[in-house]
Parts: sequence; structure tokens; C-alpha cells
Amino acid sequence: MKRTSDPDIIEHRLLELAYTTDAKITAPLLAYFAPCKIEDAEKILDDLTARDRIAMEIDDDGRVFYVVPDRQKLEIQRESAPAQLTRLQHVPLAVRHRSPSPIVAAGLSMLIPGAGQLYAGKIVSAILWFMAVSAGYALILPGLILHLFCMASAARSAAQLQADVQRLQLT
Repeated sequence: MKRTSDPDIIEHRLLELAYTTDAKITAPLLAYFAPCKIEDAEKILDDLTARDRIAMEIDDDGRVFYVVPDRQKLEIQRESAPAQLTRLQHVPLAVRHRSPSPIVAAGLSMLIPGAGQLYAGKIVSAILWFMAVSAGYALILPGLILHLFCMASAARSAAQLQADVQRLQLT
């Protein structure tokens, strides 16, 4: 992801963040969302505060956050191409150029419990399924039942990821 230091872009991303989320706006959050350096985000926020465009507040724990006056959450009908690319960057790299197959995910989990979840980008789930099925095989029947559930879960994860990728590519 390429960083920017252009104040206009950072301010635009600040407005997008303010009017599309309910998050408390902080310099690190803006730096993540823009993407830019935290120092650049702080500079923009301080400049807007100095010009009375936004207000700086400090909560009881001493954390600094910024408030946009008359902030209302807007529903965005269609994302711009840069926003689509930003959202697509959060999709696992292995999935960006293909649609994940629920059948492949179930087959991988049939061979190695959790491999289908790993294929679908769910690393923690893959580890947990591997450990649960392995422990279940100590008593044989619970292991077989857990293995079937693991395969179904992998197929469902891949199908959900496939739908997310297709939705991102269509918008």
C-alpha cells in the first residue's frame, strides 16, 4: 500500500472516515485509513482544529480524539475505484486473482484437518480445527465427526470468501 503525504488526500480520507463510520477519530486511525504517516495525520488534524473545522477532545483516560461537527453517518451507494482497491487489499493475496472453491477447501480439510480453512484465509480457525480434530481422533468416533464438521466449515468459509471477492469485484 503506497503512503501519501498530500494534505488534500488525507483531508478527503478524514471526511470519508468521519461520514461513513462511527469510530472515534484519532491520528493513528486517520494514518491507517489515509494511508499516511501518523505525523502527517496529526498535522492535518491540528490544522483543521486551529481553523475551527473540527474539535479536539480528550477522554477520561487522556486519549486525544477529534470530533467533526454535525457528523452524520452516510450510506455510500458505490465505492470509488481507489476505495475498491483498498478493500480488495484486505483479501488474502492467494485469493485476489481467483475465486476460492468450497470443494477444494473441503477436500483439503479432508486430507489435513484445517487445511481448507487455511486455503480460505482463516489461519486461527485452521489451527483450532487441526487441534480439535487431532484430539478427537484419540477416541476415533469423535474425531470422525469433528473431521466432517471441519470439512463443512472449510467449504462454508471458502464460499463466504468467494462471495466477498465477487461482491468487491462487481462494485
